[in-house]
Amino acid sequence: MIAIHDMKKAFKKSYVFESVSFTMTKGEILSIVGPSGTGKSTLLKCLAGLEEMSGGSFYIEEKEMTSIPASIRPVVMMFQQPFLFPHMTVLDNVMYGLKFQKRSKKENTAKARSFLAKVNLSDYENFMPYELSGGQQQRVALARALVTSPSLLLLDEPFSSLDNALRQETRDWVKRLLKEQNTTAIFVTHDIEEAMIMGDRVSVFGEGRLQQIGDPSDIYYHPKSTFVAEFYSDGFMLDPSTFVHTEKLHVIKHGETHARSWSATILNKRMKHGRVFYDIKLADNQKHVTILAEDIYQVGEKLLIGIVKEEDVITVE
Repeated sequence: MIAIHDMKKAFKKSYVFESVSFTMTKGEILSIVGPSGTGKSTLLKCLAGLEEMSGGSFYIEEKEMTSIPASIRPVVMMFQQPFLFPHMTVLDNVMYGLKFQKRSKKENTAKARSFLAKVNLSDYENFMPYELSGGQQQRVALARALVTSPSLLLLDEPFSSLDNALRQETRDWVKRLLKEQNTTAIFVTHDIEEAMIMGDRVSVFGEGRLQQIGDPSDIYYHPKSTFVAEFYSDGFMLDPSTFVHTEKLHVIKHGETHARSWSATILNKRMKHGRVFYDIKLADNQKHVTILAEDIYQVGEKLLIGIVKEEDVITVE
């Protein structure tokens, strides 16, 4: 089990984050999502031992890690770039971490090859990094990270440099591999959809603290703070304590009943997965939201949107 208690990180008395606490079970993947500058990557560096914590404690299987040097922590961190050794072959890159373990070269070679097979790169063991695509380089980096059997794998936006199609394909097989290996991992991203796909649980960072942690869909439908509602959920705040999800909004036609309504203007029309969505701007508070609609509307057209019942409004802290 991974346990983090009241972790803090400050720079010259200005907190990047404070009072971060959570636990993880073996094989769990935790996504951390939040705006830029909220301390997501810094948290990973603290766990890896690359930066010192200002306070708090970090345990792996009840063993305190805070004072253990980064070089001997059972933690491996993958960055946005794969950082492969350019002068080494793919196989040698994967074997690198194993040279610190007490095995023969033959055993290390066999294990490295087995992990190249897991990431579907067996035919590339004698290639140099520059001969690989970006996605292939990330697979090599993942194999190098997993071959040492770390107690905790930290992934800092590892797919950010990939195009959309390759990014989706890569994250799917990465999650499958982590589950097959029963690897405990923390995955940092600024992409909310990606956080929900990758994580068994999601933690939302913002305003210098961990705002909420839990099941991805539970956080989406039951945000506990204004920040989480506006950043993580689709919708808008009616006032400082009440929120409406986008999916509860409907275009109101003549004669239809509704609990609340707002005037809106169509800003843009777009399609996704064969369905039509409209970006709209509300007249009274200038909020921008995206709604699904069956009818066809034109950019600049005025609409009346609303909610059917008062229960569609949720209260946040």
